[in-house]
Amino acid sequence: MKIKDNKAVFHVFIRIFLIAVLILTGTLLEEKINNVPVENISSKGENTLELLSQSNTLGEIIYKASQEETKGPGATSEKVAYITIDDGPSKYTNALLDILKENDVKATFFMLNQNMKNHKEEVRRVLEEENSIGFHSVSHDIHKLYKSPEVTVGEFNTCNNTLQEITGQSSKLIRLPYGSKPYMPEGSYNKLMANDYLIWDWNLDTQDWKSSTSQIVSNILYYGRKRDELVVLIHEKEQSLNALNNIIRILKERGYTILPITENITPKNFWQENL
Repeated sequence: MKIKDNKAVFHVFIRIFLIAVLILTGTLLEEKINNVPVENISSKGENTLELLSQSNTLGEIIYKASQEETKGPGATSEKVAYITIDDGPSKYTNALLDILKENDVKATFFMLNQNMKNHKEEVRRVLEEENSIGFHSVSHDIHKLYKSPEVTVGEFNTCNNTLQEITGQSSKLIRLPYGSKPYMPEGSYNKLMANDYLIWDWNLDTQDWKSSTSQIVSNILYYGRKRDELVVLIHEKEQSLNALNNIIRILKERGYTILPITENITPKNFWQENL
């Protein structure tokens, strides 16, 4: 009986000893963790730790996981903006080009046929400085332009011939007056597609034709939100010229890479509903 009592006491002692060891180990581990500096903590995988406390210990960090894709070294911006300038060339073209050059930015000019003839040097400079040229028609009149599908294509072929005479180059980039919808008939659209023209509309209208410089900038600030791809519409007007520096600054501050439109980019237009 005495032996059994001794065994029972021994088992109780072992249990108490093990519990004490576990408590001591846990205390030491917690203390060690709580003294790890924040700067030694790194987040891995797709969850980014967003610190909400200025504490310098792990135990006091409050964080939330935000589902953000981790970008590796050399990752490029996913936000792209195209500045498109209609109705030129004009007396403002050189000043517009000066601002673009100062900001190391390229734009796309959608030109009218007669204006190209009247401003040949400006046409050449646009291309020499690696901007893009597209066409905005001959007449800028929907009643004339859409008289028939053949007339529609004919106006842009005329623009192309003018560009070739001035620069030796051609372009398939076009912008329809007042946009490709709602005015352009389906027959004209199909004819343009059959002739490999690339139609570009816009998703950010600065409304510069009726706005002051400050209103143009306000429109960029307001309407230029929550899109990863912007096609910005401005015209060759004095107020647009005065706003261009701020337009570029805002786009860059919001993380956009500003690029000229080229023929290898999928056209963005109202017919394709991809704006």
